[in-house]
Amino acid sequence: MISLRAPANALGVSVISAAARAVVATEGGNGEAAALVLQMAAEDARQRATVGRADAELELTTRIDGTEVVVILRDRGEPMSGPARMLAPLIDLGLLTSAEGSIDDGGNVTEMRFARPAHAEILDSGNLELVADDAALSDEPVSLRPLEVGDAAALTRAIYRCYGWTYPHPDLYYPERIAAGITSGRRIGEVAVTADGEIAAHWGALFLTPTIVESGLALTDPRFRRRGLAKELDQRVDARLVTSAATACVMNPVLTHTATQALVLEMGNVFVGTYLSYGMPVDQVGITSGVLRERRSLPLAYRTVKPLTPATVWVPSPYESFVHAVIDGTDWPRDFGTAQRAPKVATETVLATKLDSFNRRGEIEVRVLGQDLVDAVDAALLALRGSGAEVVHVFLPVNDPALPTLGEGLTELGLAFGAIIPEFTAQGDALVLQWLADPAVDTSTWHYINDEVEVFITSILRQVRDLSEHTMRSRRRAAHRAELFANLDP
Repeated sequence: MISLRAPANALGVSVISAAARAVVATEGGNGEAAALVLQMAAEDARQRATVGRADAELELTTRIDGTEVVVILRDRGEPMSGPARMLAPLIDLGLLTSAEGSIDDGGNVTEMRFARPAHAEILDSGNLELVADDAALSDEPVSLRPLEVGDAAALTRAIYRCYGWTYPHPDLYYPERIAAGITSGRRIGEVAVTADGEIAAHWGALFLTPTIVESGLALTDPRFRRRGLAKELDQRVDARLVTSAATACVMNPVLTHTATQALVLEMGNVFVGTYLSYGMPVDQVGITSGVLRERRSLPLAYRTVKPLTPATVWVPSPYESFVHAVIDGTDWPRDFGTAQRAPKVATETVLATKLDSFNRRGEIEVRVLGQDLVDAVDAALLALRGSGAEVVHVFLPVNDPALPTLGEGLTELGLAFGAIIPEFTAQGDALVLQWLADPAVDTSTWHYINDEVEVFITSILRQVRDLSEHTMRSRRRAAHRAELFANLDP
């Protein structure tokens, strides 16, 4: 839409702010909110321009992405480990929908998203009712076909009938967001539709990256269960993925029953990890009684759509047994490398961070390993925790020979194994670590499809708890040492 440069001074900050206001307002969004956000982000960039300040510049570009206006601010000041910290509260206030910070060849990049009017047009549930979990099964015929743009409102209605306002993917309560995703090709799906056009079941796939999709986003109206619709729709989606750009898909079966676990195994998926306390509690109609008391924990399953490229993985020793547990039972072309004593790496780590304010979940993607890996990850982790994240995932480039050496101390930050995902990022395979604010995860509603799955998931939970206890003991030892030194005679 626009692209401009401005000096990194007070006047330049004002220009950046005014441009953001004009662009977002032209699209029907909150221009004043955009002006405030960009003023704060640009001022932060100006403060970081500590070298060559007289010639320092800020660059602003914008584009439309479905129901959002994307505003990108670039600067060449001191490297940042994520978006400016003052932006997180503004996301919670609704002034912008998200913010992501990263570094590329051109310097620091802050990507901010602002809602267009359609982004906020939520489902009108005035004439809808939840379907009771004990509703009688229906024999009404349905037809199976691809999800279309015109189905957006019907899909949202189906979600409400099944889950009320507790579905774990809040974007699906906004028909225009669904329609925009279908139009862009980022979202595909298959549906079971009644004669009057209502959706009885859905299985979808959302492109997380240009080549990796999240398969699932599933629902079945309680009245249409026990027909095998979910399995049929999954197979139809899978057939479409084979002819798409997708190379693999990930799925999140639930732990509150074994049906979805059985389904992903039947489809040839491999359990590659578990995300503990992944998102806000939900109500699983017909499965759990009311809204779950605890945050949701979800296993992560993975299957290839196209053959993997052979590669070597280098895994820090605290996480190696988990990665072996995943890879050794597959035919994936993966070898394990041996740690190097003094690997050659960059001085500074390059990473990107983002915050999902709805689920209180943060993400840190390490794009380049540097000698300061632990410090860089720790700083980003503290920033996300300070912004309200209750769980943080760290994505590490496990095909880099330097990772075993540089990543050996990450357990001291409370980072436990989360998952191993082949070809997940531009850097290749990703080793995902997780930090939890509360390691006391409630497992009382969990059920496992078999002993192997149970051992794998409970071992991940055990490491999370062990690292939490270790961190607590280390903190207390430091406090007691300080107390002892304070009692010594001067």
